[in-house]
Amino acid sequence: MVFLLFGLLYLYTSLFGKYKIIERVVGRLHFNGDEQVLDLGTGHGAFLIEIAKRLHASGKAIGLDIWNQGDQLGNAESETQRNIDHLGVSSVTELVTGDMTSLKFEDNRFDYVVASMSIHNVKPKSSREHSIDEAYRVLKPGGKIIILDIEHIGEYRSRLQQIGIKKISVQHGGIEGMYGALSTRILIGVK
Repeated sequence: MVFLLFGLLYLYTSLFGKYKIIERVVGRLHFNGDEQVLDLGTGHGAFLIEIAKRLHASGKAIGLDIWNQGDQLGNAESETQRNIDHLGVSSVTELVTGDMTSLKFEDNRFDYVVASMSIHNVKPKSSREHSIDEAYRVLKPGGKIIILDIEHIGEYRSRLQQIGIKKISVQHGGIEGMYGALSTRILIGVK
């Protein structure tokens, strides 16, 4: 019975819940429309697209991924581009193939750096730390880093504190974020 419940929770979160969490988080960000945003491990583009809906022509949401099929079923740049085109946000989005442990962007470029269920795929811990360091490097002073994940939130928080982020909050994603026994947490830090 417990396994059935965990299975149903996992299915619900995968199909519906994670999108509700992303919508809720993005809705609280109060965009002006000209923000520059980097989505690490963009996958199918759920976070990227929800942000792009709030941008004007002067804003840009960049989705970065290595497009590894092992990280997510159907994880391909062409599929994500189809999602972007279908939802009419291609004028404010850009997809980039790249590694989040070594970002090819200048320092202090982005107003927001976001990641949903992606950094935990980076192995080992030292590489995850490089991902956090890189996210911090490309984030503007006063910018926000937002990480949704089911693993390593304490690790991310600790690393962000080590490199200088003083204001960090962590919240639970609620029932929408239950992947079986694993709970989605939402980390928000301000540079």
